[in-house]
Amino acid sequence: MITAKQVAEYFLSKDKEKKIFNTNLVEYNNRKSYEGNIKLNKYLYFSQTVYLAKYNKLLFEDDFVAYDNGPVIKQIVETYPSLQGMTSYNVLLSEHITIFLDKIYKSLENASYEELIEITHEDTAWKELSNKTYHAPIINLKKYSKKFKKQYSGIMKIMEI
Repeated sequence: MITAKQVAEYFLSKDKEKKIFNTNLVEYNNRKSYEGNIKLNKYLYFSQTVYLAKYNKLLFEDDFVAYDNGPVIKQIVETYPSLQGMTSYNVLLSEHITIFLDKIYKSLENASYEELIEITHEDTAWKELSNKTYHAPIINLKKYSKKFKKQYSGIMKIMEI
């Protein structure tokens, strides 16, 4: 199975000009973060949930935790500056996975970080834990597989997944 870091590096490799995954400091809900870090974690989340909805299995095993601004993977949050600063990425993924990730990337590339946060705030899994974000609980995504099928059916249809 692939890792969230591999998926993150794949997305970062597609943004050669670093326009999407940048180091602009932004503030949302009284939290300062890199705009690109927010976006990268949302891309990872949508990749994971849509993949789970479509294939009934996880794309990667890394856990998301519920933060104020939506679900994130702690390791990605903590290592974002070094990941984003890399000049080349050597990511080997199957054709099936790259086609899937390319569709996610294409569907999200024009979304602002605010829009991505708001979309994740509508997510069933995050909503159930959002009142506990101070403790950053782990989100058990497998528990929501059936709900994701319904929640993301429109996205999957539009993306032809």
